Amino acid sequence: MNSQYNKHFSFLLLASAVLAALAAVPHTATAATLNIKNTSYAIPNGAFFVSPNGNESNSGRSADSPWPVSKAIASAPSGATIVFRGGTYRNIRLAVNKQLILQAYPNEQPWLKGSTIVDGWVLEGSIWRKDDWNYSFPPNQQPRAIDPKYPMAGYRDMVYINGVALKQVASKANVAPGTFYVDAANKKLYIGSSPVGNTVEATVQTEGVVMWNNSASGSIARGLGLAHYANQGIQIGASGVMVENNTLAWNGMEGVTVQSSDVKLHGNTISYNGRKGVGGIRAHRLLIENNVISHNNVENFSDSWSAGGVKIVWTDGALMRGNVVDRNKAIGLWIDESSTNSTVVNNVVRNNTSNGISMEISHKAIIASNVVSGNAPAGIIILNSSSAQIYNNTLARNHANLLVLETSRNNTKSNEISQGITWMTRNTIVKNNILWNSSGPMFYAPGCATKEPSKLMVPTTNNNAYYRTSASQPVNLIWALNSNQCSQSFNSLASFQSATGLESNSLDIVNSNDPFFVNASANDFRLSSGSPALGRGEPLPADVANAIGVAAEIPVDLGAL
Repeated sequence: MNSQYNKHFSFLLLASAVLAALAAVPHTATAATLNIKNTSYAIPNGAFFVSPNGNESNSGRSADSPWPVSKAIASAPSGATIVFRGGTYRNIRLAVNKQLILQAYPNEQPWLKGSTIVDGWVLEGSIWRKDDWNYSFPPNQQPRAIDPKYPMAGYRDMVYINGVALKQVASKANVAPGTFYVDAANKKLYIGSSPVGNTVEATVQTEGVVMWNNSASGSIARGLGLAHYANQGIQIGASGVMVENNTLAWNGMEGVTVQSSDVKLHGNTISYNGRKGVGGIRAHRLLIENNVISHNNVENFSDSWSAGGVKIVWTDGALMRGNVVDRNKAIGLWIDESSTNSTVVNNVVRNNTSNGISMEISHKAIIASNVVSGNAPAGIIILNSSSAQIYNNTLARNHANLLVLETSRNNTKSNEISQGITWMTRNTIVKNNILWNSSGPMFYAPGCATKEPSKLMVPTTNNNAYYRTSASQPVNLIWALNSNQCSQSFNSLASFQSATGLESNSLDIVNSNDPFFVNASANDFRLSSGSPALGRGEPLPADVANAIGVAAEIPVDLGAL
């Protein structure tokens, strides 16, 4: 077991414990329980100190004489470190226009919130009213982003009572306990739950930390919490930014949005955001590593447009490694719209309400050594995408463990087509995976949409293992033999091998007792001591082995390494 695997395994155990604690209570009770990681970053000489009650007359140069954060942002020179004492910084938006390090004071938890505490409520019948309310955040998204069943999703106003989110409604007449309404025309805010003796917070800012100017390239934000912003906790348009060990939660749109190159997101908790955890547009060489990305899309945006855990578009060279991607209300990890050279390895992707890992209208990806379970409709989907290398994944209890499809949607941009970004499903390689007891087909690759044989999409599939408790359910493979047989079902691997000549060295095991894993019923997908997957994998090509972190050109186990 190499050191890189040890590092990822230790992180995944910690992340799983955090998620188990969060899952034990309903969402409405978790707002006050999600904490910032305990960090202890070294404080360099010449650092500036800030606190929620900092004073401009202080020196700003010691922990006991802090400035307000606004003065430090304005006064600190490029290259400086600003150290945040613990506590809650209210109504804060930080526009960073130079290279800065923003970090937590050792062992303290600084929360930056885009909300303010609201008082001065007036009882009006059975509801409460706040007059002179000058904030509203109406929809600013494409109409297709909104699910018609949830028309209020695009309104980014937020109200919390004692840390518990209220639900926004469309009119004053609909205000009831647990809800709120913003009357922007008359500058009034209404809530249906009593504010008496309680803390009411409402959103007043759009973004938390904005690193958009190129002068902010190379900046770092670490050890902070960012919550209650109408748009994003952190918005990045400068290159080389590091976002590390932060908590980005309960923001109206995303935890973090990246629209620049060479950005690193490492060790963060990115949870309970309105639309998605991470958004990347032309975020070339984006590194998303060792994060917990969970429970996003709480506002129920359309899960087929732009919601879920992570979505990247038009991005070259993204690397998603070692993350726990759990219970997002849409796709877990989503590679989309002419992205290329993507790497998705060593992640745990589970219980998302849509596909676990999705590669759509994109080109060239390594998707390897992931544990993908409990997602629907598919654990991994390759849709109108080319040159996907799918190696050594453990795919368990997804509706369809692996789904490969092509439609008539093809690229028309000549400059992208010349790079191989055709939006046609071609050259998919499927090797060394374990496909375990799905509720639907194990491997679903029909050709009905284009009336083409599946071999055009998947010319190579071998050294995989299929496990079912029943010989008849689920169906092992659905395949297009030709244009007339575009969705042929195969209940056994032997019949598939005979019809296609593929999967010649693969396993098909039907048994009421699982021989593969230590305890799959408890989501422990480590291989058991006598597992038939041990040592059965084909040696990995160098690029896949390097991405996973194992030796190349020697036999490996099946499933996630």
